[in-house]
Amino acid sequence: MFWNEKEPFRESLPFQWEPEGSIICTNDLNVTKIDIQASPGPKKGSKSLSKSGRLRLGKARPSGSGGGNGSHPAKSPPSEVQGTSIRTKSISKVGPATIKRSRSSKVTSRGRSKRRGIRVGLNSQETGAPAHPETRAVTKTEASGIQTHHTHPTEEPTLGEKKLLPPSQGPFFYIGGTNGAVLISSYCRSKGWQRIHDNRREDYKLKWCETKCRDTYYSFREGEQLLYQIPNNKLLTTKIGLLNALREYARVMSKISRSPTAAHIKVLKMEDFFPETYRLDVKDERENFITVFHDEEIWICKPTASNQGKGIFLIRTQEEAISLQAKMQSIEDDPTYKKMPFKAPQARVIQRYIHNPLLLDGKKFDVRSYLLIACAMPYMVFFSHGYARLTLSLYDPKAKDLAGHLTNQFMQKKSPLYVLLKEETVWSMERLNKHINEKFRRAKGLPRDWVLTTFTKRMQQIMLQCFLAVKSKLECKLGYFDLIGCDFLIDENFKVWLLEMNSNPALHTNCEVLKEVVPRVVHETLDLALETFHKSLRTERMFPLLSQRNFVLLHSGEDDVWPRSIRLRSPSRPLKLSCEPSYQAMNLLSSTTGSSPAKAADRSLKKPDSAKPSLKRTGLSAPPVPVHPKSESPPCARLSAGAGDKQARESGISP
Repeated sequence: MFWNEKEPFRESLPFQWEPEGSIICTNDLNVTKIDIQASPGPKKGSKSLSKSGRLRLGKARPSGSGGGNGSHPAKSPPSEVQGTSIRTKSISKVGPATIKRSRSSKVTSRGRSKRRGIRVGLNSQETGAPAHPETRAVTKTEASGIQTHHTHPTEEPTLGEKKLLPPSQGPFFYIGGTNGAVLISSYCRSKGWQRIHDNRREDYKLKWCETKCRDTYYSFREGEQLLYQIPNNKLLTTKIGLLNALREYARVMSKISRSPTAAHIKVLKMEDFFPETYRLDVKDERENFITVFHDEEIWICKPTASNQGKGIFLIRTQEEAISLQAKMQSIEDDPTYKKMPFKAPQARVIQRYIHNPLLLDGKKFDVRSYLLIACAMPYMVFFSHGYARLTLSLYDPKAKDLAGHLTNQFMQKKSPLYVLLKEETVWSMERLNKHINEKFRRAKGLPRDWVLTTFTKRMQQIMLQCFLAVKSKLECKLGYFDLIGCDFLIDENFKVWLLEMNSNPALHTNCEVLKEVVPRVVHETLDLALETFHKSLRTERMFPLLSQRNFVLLHSGEDDVWPRSIRLRSPSRPLKLSCEPSYQAMNLLSSTTGSSPAKAADRSLKKPDSAKPSLKRTGLSAPPVPVHPKSESPPCARLSAGAGDKQARESGISP
């Protein structure tokens, strides 16, 4: 077997023996490095070959290439393969000369051999030519009368040659970084895939990296590979990117909503779910911030592309606000700064701090949920519950320690109490729901299971609107998928706020709740990415999704019109606006009191719910396809057990 950097493994190619001096004209330079040494014992009457006439493995010679240059050319006449222009030579007898790899044979950085050395014949199956009986493998155990029709396993490669060969045949997967590496690796190995550790290799089936690399996307093969993280997901996962996207979406939708044909589209007001925010890299916005700032208010300053609480600080007084403005202005006036291609010092936002958060036993908390873009061609977007994150210390708005204001695990680990109390820093959604039922339901007049019903739907609405804001700008290729962590905060009036969206969310499992939540999220993410990938590749209908268990559909782009004809399932599909939500999205974005076609259809299909809701019950029930494979679906969407198993096998997903 041999290895080519740009292609997966292929079987060892058939070959023929030729004198070393003969020059073969060929277009394929891929070789296998094998030491072959013929055994002594020439047959009677055979002529010995000189050292320069050692035989070596050569490629098939094109027609009209002429005779060999060696001192002992092959005696048997060339035979032409039917249907091709390739001529091969068969050798029935050779002398007692030792057959081995030439010392001058060298392998280049791409695994290709120079002119001197072992060469491999062209695979007739790949070129469409029939297999030739005279191009079979020859081993060192054959004596001077080598029979070309005899085959035998080749010798084991040397230590130097083993370095050039991968450990086994694929499919291969690559993981860059340590975040979730154990979970992803175990998932892929359970499917029989092999892990590779060379980031430069391009023959992977799945590549999951913490940080994005331009070369990775440049060499990505659409429709053949799966690649984690959409290349320009910064439109959602950076503070400035998300702020700009929401502002532009609000402006565009305000114009569209004036049209009678778009009256059914419901859009959330940005100020109802996103805290007041200003960019510090824009002079006008810095001045606007100073205008609205008042003493005894708290504002939080964040870097645009940072996480884990790095670079965050609070602004409490007018002096601190003016000092921040002066510092930003001095940096902007610096001539060195003007020459910088990326203005990192200015890449910050200032955001109004939610001063009245809801507290759990006196501690501040937020909720981590997941937005999954399982497929980008067409878009298949899902929501999943996560967990609640609490601080170790009691909440004090005047406290200067950021560990009392930021709930992420990175900040809480700095406390000496973390080792003893880390299980109390993460709550499951069921525990949060039970706590709010007991502590706040009657006092605040909340519906039963507010967390699993009203709060969950609000998170889905916000996440969907954020996706729709960037849908037309994201780079969409078949094989891209992304998992984004969304952080929400609830204030004491039970109003839901989106704090930020994070790429490459933390997938560590250092406490019991995370051991239950994170593996489920990772495994279903990969299941959905694989199933939607294969179905899109075969232009099959997405539903029902056999791998969908806990994720809830937010948006299906099956009916969207794509720019490439290979993705068009029907030439007569109606054109949709890039920012227009799908049927499922219309149902989700419709208000509880308003009326829309989607909501009317939803009411007609609505059935009495059970007394105790579950996380799965929060899915969207929008025809014509089921949102959840376990939910009630129309008769046309139901599959028999045999059909479901067949579809699972075709999609490469275990039901």
